[in-house]
Amino acid sequence: MVNQALFPEQVKVKAESVHYAKRLETRVVRERDFPYTSDFHFPDPASVVTFAKSLQDSDVEKILVLYLNTKNRLQCIQIVRGGIDRAILFPREIIKHAILSNSNSLILVHNHPSEDLQQSQEDICITKAVKNAAALFDIRITDHIIIGAEGRYLSFVEQGIMP
Repeated sequence: MVNQALFPEQVKVKAESVHYAKRLETRVVRERDFPYTSDFHFPDPASVVTFAKSLQDSDVEKILVLYLNTKNRLQCIQIVRGGIDRAILFPREIIKHAILSNSNSLILVHNHPSEDLQQSQEDICITKAVKNAAALFDIRITDHIIIGAEGRYLSFVEQGIMP
């Protein structure tokens, strides 16, 4: 505490005017549905589908964002759980995780519980929004893959629909 007799120009700070900074932290958590090691990488869409095979049996839509380092090794996984016909993805959250995990690129993966592999207009729009936001930070979107039953999938890159 400051002695006011020695320093009269200093004013006491009221407790209610003190503000604290928010703490932002990340934690390493291993997902049992998606086991991986630090040297795991995805040379093609089929390897992504094999990795994310647990999405095939899900009765709700889930989105995986696979964050990769500069050597295309898996750094981080983000899982977004949705409802029976959609999961809401926020580009801002994707970019935040990419920066916090020091990722260079990412792959978007989601399932369609209906087993219809056709991409929706919403799928195309969110891919474009994430790609545009990521470009501001020099982060690449490698692919967006829709997973269906029995190992079937649709890759935006393979189909030429990557915006």
